[in-house]
Amino acid sequence: MWPSPLTEGATLAVWAPSSPAPVAFPKRFARGVQALQDDGFAVTPLSSCAASRGPSTLEPAALAAELHQALLDPECDGVVAAVGGWTLINVLPHIDWQLIGDAAKPLIGYSDITPLLNAAAQRSDLVSFHGPMVISEWGESSGPWEYTRDEFRAVTGAAGPWAERRITAPDTWSDELLWWDKEDDRPRAPRPGGERIRAVRGGPAEVEGTLWGGSLSVLSLVLGTPYADRPDDALVFIETEAVAPDEFAARLGQLRLAGVFDRAAGVIVGRIGRPGTCLSGYTDFDAVLRDIVPGRLPIAAGYDFGHSTPMLTVPVGGRARLLCTEDAQPRLTLLGPAA
Repeated sequence: MWPSPLTEGATLAVWAPSSPAPVAFPKRFARGVQALQDDGFAVTPLSSCAASRGPSTLEPAALAAELHQALLDPECDGVVAAVGGWTLINVLPHIDWQLIGDAAKPLIGYSDITPLLNAAAQRSDLVSFHGPMVISEWGESSGPWEYTRDEFRAVTGAAGPWAERRITAPDTWSDELLWWDKEDDRPRAPRPGGERIRAVRGGPAEVEGTLWGGSLSVLSLVLGTPYADRPDDALVFIETEAVAPDEFAARLGQLRLAGVFDRAAGVIVGRIGRPGTCLSGYTDFDAVLRDIVPGRLPIAAGYDFGHSTPMLTVPVGGRARLLCTEDAQPRLTLLGPAA
């Protein structure tokens, strides 16, 4: 089930279930809120955005209650995360999944928000959005990158109904690191886009599946817990940044040993910003993918989702088609609510 589209003037509640970054970086947070307002949304920061307690913002039960209250509010049309972090996993046992499904409102975020998005798709039968957050994307010096904004508006329905959306690479991108509220008073330096989307391993035919995945490091947190549910025909999408091939191999190996790829239809990998090297100097991430992901699965890589600038919005729990052959650039098509 798709959530209600974000129509013109929709009200977004801003929820901070992870890092207390809105308190630590007030200038960037305010800039992100303003950018959302400038784009035609009404914005309501929740009380967690003004809190900083212990390792997070509020207690896990209080954070869940705050989310529930926002979703029940008739004035609220959707919930967007302020930023990521490490502590959302402790909120999951307090979530009312029936309430999330009944509310049928968009949930938006990535990074630490990854397990909430996947669980909502599996437990609430509700498509959620692996997409831009207030501080990290909307809070950029000159606002969100045009590609980020356009993809967000298209996939969430803010730009109107849609049935299919072919994913293409942006013209420019950046992985420049600017410290928030210290160095981020200018846009990040862009790099040419180029043909980064590539087939790491081709498959015999076009495959279709349900999108499941997100941050590679956060996915690891839920394996072995009740919140690792995944569809039988998953198109597994994974993203990460600032890792070397040895850590990448370890995290992929954990997914394989946990059975993530056993019934999957294919694997889609995000562009790895600021990649590291192994102590030996080894840098071949594609070879790691071919070694660890089972040989029957097509692998396409170089997509701009997750920790990527600019970034796609991915409908978690939605359907997509992937055509990935050895002799052509992969073709990934999202299937929307009007499909």
